[in-house]
Amino acid sequence: MALVVLMLTLLLSLFGLGSGQWQVMGPDKPVQVVVGEDAVFSCFLSPKTSAEAMEVRFFRDEFRAVVHLYREGKDEHHMQMPAYQGRTELLKDSIAEGRVSLRLKKVTLSDTGLYGCWFRSQNNDQEAIWELQVSALGSAPLVSVMGYVNGGIQLLCKSSGWFHQPTVKWKDPQGHDLPSDSKVNADRWGLFDVETSLIVQENAGITSCSIQYSDQTPEVESRVWIRGRMQAELDWRRKHAVAELREARKHAVEVTLDPETAHPQLYIYHLKAVCYRNIGQDVTYSDKRFASKCVVASEGFQAGKHYWEVDVGHNVMWYVGVCQDNVNRNMKNVHLSPNNGYWVFGLNRKHEYVTFKTCRITLSLRTPLTRVGVFLDYEGGTISFYNVNDQSFIYMLTQQFEGLLRPYIQHYVKKETKVTPIVICPVSLGSEESLSDTDNLEPTPQVTTPFLS
Repeated sequence: MALVVLMLTLLLSLFGLGSGQWQVMGPDKPVQVVVGEDAVFSCFLSPKTSAEAMEVRFFRDEFRAVVHLYREGKDEHHMQMPAYQGRTELLKDSIAEGRVSLRLKKVTLSDTGLYGCWFRSQNNDQEAIWELQVSALGSAPLVSVMGYVNGGIQLLCKSSGWFHQPTVKWKDPQGHDLPSDSKVNADRWGLFDVETSLIVQENAGITSCSIQYSDQTPEVESRVWIRGRMQAELDWRRKHAVAELREARKHAVEVTLDPETAHPQLYIYHLKAVCYRNIGQDVTYSDKRFASKCVVASEGFQAGKHYWEVDVGHNVMWYVGVCQDNVNRNMKNVHLSPNNGYWVFGLNRKHEYVTFKTCRITLSLRTPLTRVGVFLDYEGGTISFYNVNDQSFIYMLTQQFEGLLRPYIQHYVKKETKVTPIVICPVSLGSEESLSDTDNLEPTPQVTTPFLS
């Protein structure tokens, strides 16, 4: 019996049996539009029936939330919600055949949601529901050559302002996808920033970074031509690193070490130097103290730009940078990654210069260093490291920072290793005069301040 009722209902719907019976047909799939463009919603009656004398209502989410109302042969704009006033136009060229379209102008992200159209005559009323999906195309991908990493050339691709979350791909000259590391962050407005890195070999040819929502949507793309040893690009970076370092030094700040945070085997001198010793010292208990062999500064930053320099001398097994104030200080062996609240650069026991993202990254420096410049741009979401000896850029880590960040030093050595203090150096405005704009820069020897007798 139920099957018979269902079949009769379908027949009535299909053939319009019964006086004045019709159905409302709306979009049969989500309407997709990019921010700033116009969206068009089309609804019609089946079978064809004139709607000139009907009430036609377009609404948002619920019936009483009026987007546009047509009644008694005219548009009633005063019934619209404020967000839609002046933004809608009802196209009525085919209303005598029961077809109308609503144009919604200059769509915004807040327009995303469910919409409906409702028709009412003297003896019938019906509605149709669909979804409006709004997306925002982000900025064109910016591809940068970061330098030589792990025996290859590291490329970085960044773009911002996407909604919804996009797909990021690297492609080789033949258009084949290349495996890479990607990171996506959402800002407070719900827009997505994407970043992806790739290591390619010399003479890789044209490598492209493309971003799109799906395989069926248009993509935005940027390309870079990896030719020879990328010498021109690297020379450009060396030349501009001097200007970058000079600009960073304008934001020099006073940094002092907090003895209450230092591991017992780290001895603090004049609040500016730290040195590792095999024998620990008697220290007072503090819940601020680290179980790992590190120390943080008394100063913390949660806004602005800040620069400081650390003389690491000829020590090995050290790291400098920043960490979140709320990191777990009771862990002895900590993976110094951004996932754990650490953004650092250092020299490991294998005499490799390294930093960390999701995994360890080995860096090739133009010359060995004894003094590191650290530049934190909190709102910009970057922390940059510089080789002050030859005034060259080393590496930049990117992150949407949250909470308080403190300058960080880790120092640990093998027993047979010679140890000298690691010192936070003063950065005076006069020291900028020593920064040269010449292309052929020679390393500047640095001397570790002798705080120890």
